[in-house]
Amino acid sequence: MFFLDKEWRDRENGIEIVILHWTSTPLGREPDWTMADQTRVMNPQPATYPVLRRCPIWVAAPSSSRHLLTFESQERTENFLLHHFFEVIQEGRTWNTEAFSQEIRALQITHVDPSAECASAFLYYSLDELKNINRVPMLLEGLPAKYQFLPSHPEGAPGDEDLKASSKRDELIAQLPTPHNFRGQLWGPADARALYTVYFSRQGLPNPFREGGFWMLHNGNPWEATL
Repeated sequence: MFFLDKEWRDRENGIEIVILHWTSTPLGREPDWTMADQTRVMNPQPATYPVLRRCPIWVAAPSSSRHLLTFESQERTENFLLHHFFEVIQEGRTWNTEAFSQEIRALQITHVDPSAECASAFLYYSLDELKNINRVPMLLEGLPAKYQFLPSHPEGAPGDEDLKASSKRDELIAQLPTPHNFRGQLWGPADARALYTVYFSRQGLPNPFREGGFWMLHNGNPWEATL
């Protein structure tokens, strides 16, 4: 779903390795750490004292919620919990911290294509001051779900069915009222600050000589939102 930066500051001397463990559950459910969870070694940051360790993690929704993470005509969202703890190796001894939990929320972002010419849009956002960037396709309102997102292929690889679907999508987009409205969802910890921008693409439109796309910024900077 999205990348999130995690940090650890050494509290004592002699710490050799810190390993981050994380998993997700529906709201109100405790994690089962006996099941397989995700881990990552945290990287010491240069010129920091006490030593600061950092790593990006990929946060995924619990399996029971993934059927809700679809781009239907009206998105359904279900908040969930991200759990994590730190495994510390210090002078040959291993010890673990307590587990911490964060609520993960969704925020819907809506933007209008001012050119009224774009066939698709993508939401780019960061939860850690642009250290990691997440890319999310946006819904074009009024377009049937079947034609929202077509498969991606290397150049020259699409089959006949893909070409037919692409042609039908172009036909349906040409019939939509203008301007085109796009919406997508960004996810992150509750109360987190998100920086985002939207890229509008003209790819797939019948005039091959038009500019490929453009960025939607806020006075030349990313937009800001609070989850």
